[in-house]
Amino acid sequence: MELRQLRYFKAVSDARSFVGGSHYLRVAQPALSRSIAKLEQELGQSLFVRHSGGVTLTDAGVLFYKHVKTIFQDMRRLTDEMAADMNVPHGLVSLGAPASMQSILTAPVAAAFVKRFPDAELMVLQNASAPLRDGVASGQVDVAVISTNALARGVHYEPLLTLNFCLICPADMAEQFGDSVGVNDLVDLPLILCGYPDTLRTYLDEAFSHVAAIPKVRCEVNTGSLVLDLVLGGAGLGIVPSGVLPNDRRDLAAVPIRDLQASWVVATSFDRVGSAAVRRLTQMLVDHVRDLADGGMWPTARFDGRDAVEAPIVDIAPHLMRQFSARTLGGSPLGGAPAGGEAHGEYRTG
Repeated sequence: MELRQLRYFKAVSDARSFVGGSHYLRVAQPALSRSIAKLEQELGQSLFVRHSGGVTLTDAGVLFYKHVKTIFQDMRRLTDEMAADMNVPHGLVSLGAPASMQSILTAPVAAAFVKRFPDAELMVLQNASAPLRDGVASGQVDVAVISTNALARGVHYEPLLTLNFCLICPADMAEQFGDSVGVNDLVDLPLILCGYPDTLRTYLDEAFSHVAAIPKVRCEVNTGSLVLDLVLGGAGLGIVPSGVLPNDRRDLAAVPIRDLQASWVVATSFDRVGSAAVRRLTQMLVDHVRDLADGGMWPTARFDGRDAVEAPIVDIAPHLMRQFSARTLGGSPLGGAPAGGEAHGEYRTG
């Protein structure tokens, strides 16, 4: 049995198909199939049930997958521990973030990390906050930027930022809305929204539940970039978090929506929070957001994090959940921090 066979097996299991595993590994499918067949022969067990939709693990396959996952986790920890003395990232690290932050956060930080640490390999994933959180909890994602309405116990969180949602409109319409708009001002507009399973949709639904009229949703999409294209095409006006619209766009405008905010944290697995790669990547996310917020380059963004991410490892999820639940019960239907208050002071552990 070879390590390569274990890696092939895990890739096929995660993709639930030989085609998906082949694409992920960049290995020809016949070679992948032969390697798995040889592994099954060596084990004397069938690991997959093949069907038209892909593959499903057998009972033996489920048991084998648990052991293989543990082996790779141990190998990753070993690599981390050996590199820890040098404090230089080595090996594979994965970063997850919402698509809405691709241009302003994910791409710049990912590019800087890859250039700065040539011995580390970075995998970047885009998804909604809830599946990214689950990926961190299961060990499939090392670092993820998620919204505070997707928090759960058992994951380490670092406060990051709070920002407003914005109404996206053609640039020549911006004057009629002024510097900002309220939620009540949106109900008669033809709206383009990100639909489920986008985690941020819950903020919008909660906000609209407090107004008398039903909003006119003309179109639902699954990415913020598509919202921009539809607005440009005349389909309606969009609502996205601040930062989705690049600062250099001149054909569209982003008008902040008063009292409609979302807060974000950096989530990491407790098993990986001591990794040099995870620490450096987390710090680079924090530094980038702080620089953008302080320089006014991320409109409406307020930096909530700490300058140095070296705090003792504690589970602050309960504190975060109480913090944002208290804000909701206090009259705000949204996840933003109180204006003028010190961000997240009660759960800073440094």
